[in-house]
Amino acid sequence: MINQTQFNTLAAARNDYSVSIYIPTYRVGRAQEDQIRYKNALKTAAGKLQKRYELSEREAERFLAEARKLEDDLEFWQNQSDGLAVFIGANRLEYYSCPIDFEPMIYVAPEYYLRPIVPMLGDADRFHLLALSQGAVKLYTATRYAISEVDTKGLVPVNMDAALMQETPDNDLSRAGGPEGGRGSSQPIYFGRGGDPSFDVEDYKVYLDRVNEGVSDYLCDDKAPLLLGGAEKLIPIYKEANSYAHLYTDGHVSGNLEEVAPGLLHEKAWGVIGKHFDRQANRDRKLYGDNKVEGAAGHDLETVVPAAINGRVAALWMDRNTYAYGAYHQETNGIEVMTDEDKNATELLNLSAVNAFLAGARVYNVDKADMPDPATGICAIYRYAVDQQNGTNQ
Repeated sequence: MINQTQFNTLAAARNDYSVSIYIPTYRVGRAQEDQIRYKNALKTAAGKLQKRYELSEREAERFLAEARKLEDDLEFWQNQSDGLAVFIGANRLEYYSCPIDFEPMIYVAPEYYLRPIVPMLGDADRFHLLALSQGAVKLYTATRYAISEVDTKGLVPVNMDAALMQETPDNDLSRAGGPEGGRGSSQPIYFGRGGDPSFDVEDYKVYLDRVNEGVSDYLCDDKAPLLLGGAEKLIPIYKEANSYAHLYTDGHVSGNLEEVAPGLLHEKAWGVIGKHFDRQANRDRKLYGDNKVEGAAGHDLETVVPAAINGRVAALWMDRNTYAYGAYHQETNGIEVMTDEDKNATELLNLSAVNAFLAGARVYNVDKADMPDPATGICAIYRYAVDQQNGTNQ
């Protein structure tokens, strides 16, 4: 999986020429097919380098030499996900196995082609998962496509025992003594379900208060929703302790999650919170329709591309199977449409996606049926429309 830092480095890179390759792959059982598909992609890339940049066959093969080494790496091909992205430049070979079924793409240009992987990184469907149990606390950051664990060392107590050890030796804060609940009795009273001494509510409150302190400090000004997971008895106690402004309250992941593999954990979490992001996408589509008549949203390539490049879109949609080649001219803030054969042409939807994403827009690279205006290949809500909408709602 690619991370934000790696993406930013690729987005900033400019070469005399570079190659970006996207191919669909299989998780199991079809390694040979994936190898053949990759070999064919490199063959196509070599031809494009020769044609567009007038490289000799030997020069093209020298440029692709490091990438060729992957062709026969059987272990590499036996450990794939749903798609493979490969970026080749002078002194650069980067490859990422991704949980996206990519459309095949071989792109040869000074810049790398990053549009297909933007959805894996954007905030449009980013969330946090806090997995709680008596024996462990785990915090994850995730998107629709991936999940990664946050290093919480020094941030939260490692477990309930560690949290309670920070209390006074007699742990007065977690128990009340005496037949009426007053101090002085030698027998503590537990406030658990059915008097179960394994479920002392006050101990759990101490524990989860400390977890909340660390998690809320870490998330701070983040705006991504925090999804809770764990034993049913812990969820309401944590909700009471919570001080993070964006706690997700419409559901949680149930069960003991301590030993759940990341892939299954991600599946469970997305099953709960996915509808939240569907609502955001639906809100964006509605906002597009509401603002289109007033000119605060549109689908005109000549308008949307410069707006995206200059950070003036709040949401951007692209038909994943549509491409537009040309050049952006900063001096006129306009575009020139070209064919993909032109040496100076760039893929304008890629240029738009990368710049809009880096400026904080929600970027949707979707099937035509999911476009707010299916008759077009690109649509956008301009940023001032969202600013006005937010002002109205305040």
